Amino acid sequence: MPGKLPYLIGAFALALAPLLAQDAAELRQFDSQIGSKQSELGRLREEIAQYERRIAAQDAAEKTTLEAVYELEERISLTSRLVQAIQGQIVQLSDSIDLAQRKIAAGEEEIATLKRNLSERFVHIYKRRRASSLELILTAADWHQASYRGKYLKVAADYDRSLTSRVKTEIVRLENQKIQLANDRSLQRQLLAEKGREDQELQRNKTKRRRQIEKIKRDRQQDQRQLLQKKQAAVEMERIIKGLLFSRGRRATELATIRAAREDIEAPDITFYKGRLPWPTTGRVVTPFGPQRNPRTGTITENPGIDIGARPGAMVTAALSGLITTITYIRGYGTTVIIDHGKDLYTVYALVEDVEVSEGQYVDQGELIAHVAGSGSLDGARMHFEVWTHQQKQDPELWLSKPIAQR
Repeated sequence: MPGKLPYLIGAFALALAPLLAQDAAELRQFDSQIGSKQSELGRLREEIAQYERRIAAQDAAEKTTLEAVYELEERISLTSRLVQAIQGQIVQLSDSIDLAQRKIAAGEEEIATLKRNLSERFVHIYKRRRASSLELILTAADWHQASYRGKYLKVAADYDRSLTSRVKTEIVRLENQKIQLANDRSLQRQLLAEKGREDQELQRNKTKRRRQIEKIKRDRQQDQRQLLQKKQAAVEMERIIKGLLFSRGRRATELATIRAAREDIEAPDITFYKGRLPWPTTGRVVTPFGPQRNPRTGTITENPGIDIGARPGAMVTAALSGLITTITYIRGYGTTVIIDHGKDLYTVYALVEDVEVSEGQYVDQGELIAHVAGSGSLDGARMHFEVWTHQQKQDPELWLSKPIAQR
């Protein structure tokens, strides 16, 4: 036993250190993710609060039915994003709670083991108490044995102190984990209640929107207002795309880092993707790129992308891997997602709902990002898709691969 004690102490410490580091790293990662989601939730709640303050300041009597629909669509978009963010945090909290429960169970078992070891040491010390440390050294046969006994006694004393300290540290750590677990469970309950309220609000607003859209469809005078709104939406989209120019350097670095880690091979030039991009949703083009004449009013408008007729709720997927730069609501475009693919190539996905991604997230080509807005949309179920290169809008059909029927 004396010869093995230093080895056992060292082995115990070496075996325990990686486990503690791993526990701490996992918990820190969850805390970071939950903190990030909390920030996103706070930002979305503030957007909704700003929206409600703005709407409350407007004169309801002066609103047209179309303006009321756009207001409802904006509220639906914000609520949908909030529900999605809440759901994301609930999932992260569930994972954190599961991890904490496992760590607590392992910690309780570890403390029990440490206490048994400490108890055995106390029994061992009590049984051998008759021989004091000084006596053990003085009764040694020679200087070599006395020196060895002195080292042994020091190692044993250090081990006892370390074991006692370890028990105290583990008890404190376990209590902190239990407090964090209780906090996570409380926050999870609050978020579930909030999600339930927002889901109900979402459904009420969708029902109200459907009724108002039916009223608009019977009122031909709304056409001009709707066309004007689409023109303003196109201008707003151009402003957003050009605004992304200021932060493209940071995103380019981030994209390069992510792709290098994933060993993704990037095309040397964006023209490589021309005619190769997969369609973002299944359907046919109902409004092509370029000038369009409204058959009811005779008004000419410029379509900066294409509109793809699709079934309500159809999946909308990323045409190419990249970073989600923007998720917003634009009147005339509805909920809109923008992806930066690097090398000044951007794709825009509008008239969508139930967004499945977050700003700053990296997505793969073909990854689900949203769903086609339902029949409650002013234009029916369709998705608006744009391609931008070097701050210039492009004809998306030239960048998309040919539909199977045309091959």
